[in-house]
Amino acid sequence: MENNLNNKKIELLAPVGDERGLKAAVNAGADAVYFGTKSFNARVGAAENFDEKALENNIKFAKLRNVNVYITVNTLVYNDEIDKVLPLIKRVSDFGADAIIVQDLGITDIVRNNLNIAMHASTQMSCNNLDSVKLLKSIGIDRVVLAREMSLENIKYIRDNTDIELETFVHGSLCASFSGQCAYSYLHGGRSANRGACAQPCRMEYTGGKTDYPLSTKDLMTIDIIPNLLESGITSFKIEGRAKRSEYAAITTSIYRHAIDLALENKDIPIEKYRESLMKIFNRGGFSQGYYYNSKDIFENYKPSHDGEYIGEVVAYKKNKIYIKAEKELNVYDGLSFGESGQIGMQISDLYKDNVRVKRAKGNLSFSAVIKNVNVGDEVYRTTDKLQMDEAEKIIESDNFKHLLDLNCIIGFNNKKIKLIVSSRDDERLNNIEYISDYIIQEAKTKATTKEDIFNSLSKTGGTVFEFENINIEDNFQNPFIPIKILNEARRALIEKLENVLMQSKEINYSKNIYTNINYPNTNIKVLIAGSEEKINLYSDIHYDKKILFPNVYDENIIKLFEDKKIDGIILPHVTFDKDIEVIKNIVEKTSGMIVICNNLGHIEALKGKAILWAGIGLNAINNYTVEFLYKLGVDVVISGIEAGKNLKHTLSIKEGLIPAMNFAFCPKSMSVGCSKCKEEDIIDHKRNIVIFDCVKIYNKTSFILENIKNKTGEVYIK
Repeated sequence: MENNLNNKKIELLAPVGDERGLKAAVNAGADAVYFGTKSFNARVGAAENFDEKALENNIKFAKLRNVNVYITVNTLVYNDEIDKVLPLIKRVSDFGADAIIVQDLGITDIVRNNLNIAMHASTQMSCNNLDSVKLLKSIGIDRVVLAREMSLENIKYIRDNTDIELETFVHGSLCASFSGQCAYSYLHGGRSANRGACAQPCRMEYTGGKTDYPLSTKDLMTIDIIPNLLESGITSFKIEGRAKRSEYAAITTSIYRHAIDLALENKDIPIEKYRESLMKIFNRGGFSQGYYYNSKDIFENYKPSHDGEYIGEVVAYKKNKIYIKAEKELNVYDGLSFGESGQIGMQISDLYKDNVRVKRAKGNLSFSAVIKNVNVGDEVYRTTDKLQMDEAEKIIESDNFKHLLDLNCIIGFNNKKIKLIVSSRDDERLNNIEYISDYIIQEAKTKATTKEDIFNSLSKTGGTVFEFENINIEDNFQNPFIPIKILNEARRALIEKLENVLMQSKEINYSKNIYTNINYPNTNIKVLIAGSEEKINLYSDIHYDKKILFPNVYDENIIKLFEDKKIDGIILPHVTFDKDIEVIKNIVEKTSGMIVICNNLGHIEALKGKAILWAGIGLNAINNYTVEFLYKLGVDVVISGIEAGKNLKHTLSIKEGLIPAMNFAFCPKSMSVGCSKCKEEDIIDHKRNIVIFDCVKIYNKTSFILENIKNKTGEVYIK
C-alpha cells in the first residue's frame, strides 16, 4: 500500500473505563486514550470512570508515557448544571488533558469564550456531511468525530475538502440510530441517551422480524480494511468500549496497534488470526464492516450480548457432569455459555478428556456443572478464554515505558554551581532541559565527592518514566564536596521539569467575536407540521401561523406548494449526507423566504442566507446557552429539544404528534421483513406495541421510528 499521508502519524485512540483499563490501553500501544469523569459523560452509568483525584493521577500516567488524553464531556446539559460542568472542564484543562469531547453546543460556546482547551466534536453531534464539519471548524473545533454511518466515499470527500482532524470508529459497538439523534430510551422510561443514561431499547427483544433482535446491530470490526482506512485520510482510529472490561481494551488495542503498524510498513496483516482473537474477547454474532462499504449485514444479529466463540455441542448431562464434543481446545477456567440465548453460563473448574483430568484439550470432554436448563444438542460457546485473559494480564502489567535520555552534569558551572542538561534523540520536547542548583559547591575538607558518587545519585531514576542512558560529568571544580542530599534534590528537580514539559497540552486561541447580534423572534405562534399536502388541507379550518411540510419525497413539488402559498416551508430529516444537501439546496435556491427546519449543523451552514432557518429538535437545544448559540449561528427560530423538559426562553416546543425517535441510515425493518412488506408486517415490542417505521427520500432514503408525544404546553403540532 502506498502511504499518501505525507508521513503524518495515524493515532490509535483507545477506550478507558477505569484505572486498570488505562494501563491496558497505554501498555498495549495506544497513542491516545479517552475517558470520563463521574458526571457529564455518555458512559456515566456503564463505566466506573474517575473522580477528581484519580482523574489527575491518570491523566499524568498517560501523558508521561506520550499518550494523549481526551476527556469526555459528551452529554447534553441542563441550565442548572452549567455551574458544575464549567469548573469541571477547567480542572480537566489544568490537569493537562489534551482535549475535551463535547456534544452540547452551549458548552462548546461557553468553553470557547472562557478557556483554551481544545475541543473535539463528539459523534453525538451527528456530523455526517461536509457542511457540518465546515461549521464546526469555523467556531474553533479542533477535531470532528464523524458519525458512525459514514462510508469511506463520504469520508474521502470530506477529507479532500477540509484540513480539520477527522476521527472515526474502527471497532466496537454500533448504535442502531444515529448517535445524538435517538430519543427512544428517553421516551420509553425517561433515560436519555443524550445524557449518558441509555437503557438500550435497541438491544431488547422484538417480534415480527426474521430475528428477535431487529434493532440490535453487530459490532464493528475493520481489521481487514485497515489499509483502505489509512488511505482515506482519517486522523484517528477510535476503538469503542469504555464500558467493557480492561482485558478488552488490552486485546483490541494491541491487535489494532500491530495491524496499523504492519499496514504502514506495507506488510500483510494476519487477518484471520486477529479476527479469531477479537471474536473471543467480544462479539455479537460475528462482526460487520459497518457503514464503510454500506454493509447490509449490520442488523443480522441474533443475540444482543457477547456471543463468544463456537466450541461444539452438548452430548450428555448426567451426574453433575456436562459432556461435550469440542472442536477447539478448552482450558480450565474458560467461561462457557449454552444454547441460543447465551444466558446460561459457567466457568470450567475441572476438565476431563476421556475421563483423564487435563488442563487443556479438545475432542470428547467433560467437566463438573450444577447449572440448569442445559440440554443435549445445545451449542456451546466459549465466552472467556483463560489463555487470552493471561495474555491481557501480561499487557496490563507490562509498564516498562522509558524516556531514554542523555544527561550532561557540569560540576562548577559559573565556578561554584551544579548544572544538569538533558538531551533526547527521540523527543524534541526534552532537548536542552536544564536545571541549575542553588547550592554553592564547597571545597572538601576531608573526603571529596567523586564522579562515581555523582553518577550513582543522578542515575537513580527508578519509579519514574525516565532513564539516563548516558551520563557525562564535567568536573570544573577541584576537590568538591557535594552532599548526596543536594545531588538527589537536583535529580528530582530536573525530573519534575521534564514531567512538566510532557504534561503540557496544545492551547487553542478561540476567536471570540465572529457572530452578528441576536434578534430574538416572536415565539407566540402556532405551527403545523404535516406529512402531506392532503393533511395540511385537512386542518385548513384551524388557524396556524405557519404550515410546514415533512414530505415523503423532496422534489420540485415543494417549490410549487410554496409558491401557491399552501406551505410556508419544509422540515429536513435528521440524517442527510452531502448529496442530500445538494438536492435541498437546489430546491431552496429556487424560492425566496422559505422556512427550512434544520436538524443537522450542516443544514445551517449550507442554507445560511438562502432560507429562513429554524433549528429543529435534532439540534438538541435543552439549555439557554445552546439556544443563544444557535441564534448566533444565524438561526431565526429555535425549537427546543425533546429532553428540554420545559419551555426555554425564546423557543418553540413540540405540543403533540409523532416525532422521529430513532433515525437510521439503513432501515432495520427493511433488513428484517423486506422493504416491500413494510406496511404489511409489524415489528412489535415487549409491551405488545407496534413499532411505527417510516421513511423519506432526498437523494438517499432515510428511515426512522416514530413515537407519539403529548405535552401540556407547546406551539408545534405534528399531524
